[in-house]
Amino acid sequence: MHLDINLRLQPTSAFIGILAELNEQYSQWTDGSYDWAAQTTDFLHAFGPLPSFNEKLFQTPLSQRALNDLLQLTIALLSGNYPVVRDYLKEMHFTFVIGYPRSGGSYLTKELLRTVGLDHTRVSEALAHDGFPDLRETWYDWSGNRPYFYLQEAIFQVAEFLVIANLYFRRKTRARANGIWLVPKKMHKLVYWAGSFKMLLGQGRADYLVTVRHPVPTAISVYEKSGGPTADGRFPAQAPRSAIERWIVYDLMHLGYTLDELSVLDYFEALTVSWVHYYSAMAGSGLFLGSRDEVRLVPYGQAAFEATVANDRQRLGNDPDAAPEPFLIHDKSSRHPEWHARGAQAVDAMTAQWAALGLRFPELTLA
Repeated sequence: MHLDINLRLQPTSAFIGILAELNEQYSQWTDGSYDWAAQTTDFLHAFGPLPSFNEKLFQTPLSQRALNDLLQLTIALLSGNYPVVRDYLKEMHFTFVIGYPRSGGSYLTKELLRTVGLDHTRVSEALAHDGFPDLRETWYDWSGNRPYFYLQEAIFQVAEFLVIANLYFRRKTRARANGIWLVPKKMHKLVYWAGSFKMLLGQGRADYLVTVRHPVPTAISVYEKSGGPTADGRFPAQAPRSAIERWIVYDLMHLGYTLDELSVLDYFEALTVSWVHYYSAMAGSGLFLGSRDEVRLVPYGQAAFEATVANDRQRLGNDPDAAPEPFLIHDKSSRHPEWHARGAQAVDAMTAQWAALGLRFPELTLA
């Protein structure tokens, strides 16, 4: 039996914008998120207005190569022909920074970009930071007024990311002495596809840095980046104020919470349940598939973070002796002593759960 299926694939704004940058066109446009600290600017839902890209953008040799590569990788991903993808990326080595939001991943990503000679303020968040590709647990969704096969869209975004990262880092950075280019990427949503991503790339083709921070300071950092503590202490599920709060709503609805239930939930309780869910999912996500040595757990703290940067710079960087920027910690956990017992309970529960699976959860402090 033979079936003909027509697929309509629309390049994302992120792909088009970065492609324009590589073509040295529309340099005045940005996705509005080069300052990664601005978490209330959600680049996935609040893009700066796109310029009117005309057909000339897609007629350059670089764009023609990008579009052809994109088509080939999309077909390979949809058909399961992953050796094509591995061959395409044979000169690339990824470093994925994975962790719950506000756990130090932005610092590590910024320093990894410095390791390959890039200024993070000139690298689009879509390329280096969370959100693109937008991976999800569910295959089906609703878009506008029609049902939507989200898995197809996610696969297309993965192909977009792999193509644009390949082209970008080849043009913006120098290869190592062994001819391999390094590609840093903060990607906390990788937990949804971790096993599949590791199978896609292959053994030894990526490093995975997992950042872990105690839920009490994590919650404080999340609400600070979302506009401050809520007036009633409840989680603002009906009107999330930032990309992170919106993601927490999405996360908890997968546990069966309704919007009404989330709206009366204490802010810290909502975040703690989401934090537990995230690291629980990570343990069984396939992230540890193959060699566990590819995965490094980095507990939140100055010594651990700066040592990780220095180690990677020695192993991978073009300037191995460049010192990491200081990792500054502002301990604010004393603001909420009422949260400490629940936070400790969550950490203990996660430590026990990972131990039951033969994994070691890192020791955490309230910093």
